[in-house]
Amino acid sequence: MENVLIVGQTPPPVYGQAVMIQELLEGEYEGIQLHYVRMEFSRSIDEVGIFHLRKLLVLLTTLAKIIVGRWKSHAEILYYPPAGPKIIPVIRDIVLLIGTRWMFRYTVFHFHAAGLPEIYPSLPPVLKLLYNVAYRKADLAIFTTKSTSSAGSELEAKTVTVIPNGIPDRGEGHTPHDRRAGSEVPCILFMGNLCEGKGLLTLIEACSLLKKAGLSFRVVCAGTHDSDSFRGVMEELIEKHGLANVISFPGVLRGEDNWNAFKNADIFCLPSHYYAESFPLVLIEAMSFQLPIVTTNWRGIPDGVGGSGGAFVVEPKEPKLLAESLESLLRDSDLRATMGRKNRAWFCDHYTIEKYRERMERALLEIRTL
Repeated sequence: MENVLIVGQTPPPVYGQAVMIQELLEGEYEGIQLHYVRMEFSRSIDEVGIFHLRKLLVLLTTLAKIIVGRWKSHAEILYYPPAGPKIIPVIRDIVLLIGTRWMFRYTVFHFHAAGLPEIYPSLPPVLKLLYNVAYRKADLAIFTTKSTSSAGSELEAKTVTVIPNGIPDRGEGHTPHDRRAGSEVPCILFMGNLCEGKGLLTLIEACSLLKKAGLSFRVVCAGTHDSDSFRGVMEELIEKHGLANVISFPGVLRGEDNWNAFKNADIFCLPSHYYAESFPLVLIEAMSFQLPIVTTNWRGIPDGVGGSGGAFVVEPKEPKLLAESLESLLRDSDLRATMGRKNRAWFCDHYTIEKYRERMERALLEIRTL
């Protein structure tokens, strides 16, 4: 039995990396035993990547927990999810990794966030040196998509592998007919962090073009607001285009409310250009519920949805292109149903939680042979 020490955040707050670490921990395995040290730097989504004095104490206690966890578990493998390209999380990683990597025979980096090497050129010389000590020469680097995996060679990882995310199948048994029952106006669903990087301003501009084209539709934007200032920008843009009766913000949806949002939608839209985007879990969730997808050619997104035949992929920050793809789906219910079925099949073939856990166990077991 191989002992592995998992270091990372689990919900709350709810976001892709935290959810995937929780799904990994909840699996049952024959060849590995997982031990866990929880990161608790962010209590809500708006704290992610932001400095707070409280986090200094959390940093020291997390460092101590990793050291204690290493000796209690006898784990020789350290599993760690590196930061995206933001300075505060990078400094956090540098302290934790330099303080503990030496205690483990093997280091596994799982890149749920993309873009880490992009910060390197802007670092001062001392931080560049510490960055190299912390991040380079991992024994195994795991990426969620092939297009984001080039960071592995940049960081001189000994082995690089691609393991797509996987989730429990909560869309089983639901059909496009069930989704549309009782609703004559097609629903476009957005789900995620309500911030500029997720493309919400682009979506609002696209909705304005759809309205001018005479289309009837409604938009549900589920999630938490990134900041009050951005919320104000969105509200002004919605009012400017007369979309207040079209776009709704139900907040963060959990449990059945979350799954019902997918069931009641006709199209899923994620026009992201988010700085640390890899391959968002919400796209996999949309696939599981047979939703056609409109999304962007950004980081790992095309890898994740491009082969399904159920997604339109447009360039980021292009409202006209986004509106054209949405219009095609709004005008053609048969097209929505066909693309939704293709996405469902792609999900079943690639993104189930069982496949994810099998691949993760195999990768962790094979580390001694790499």
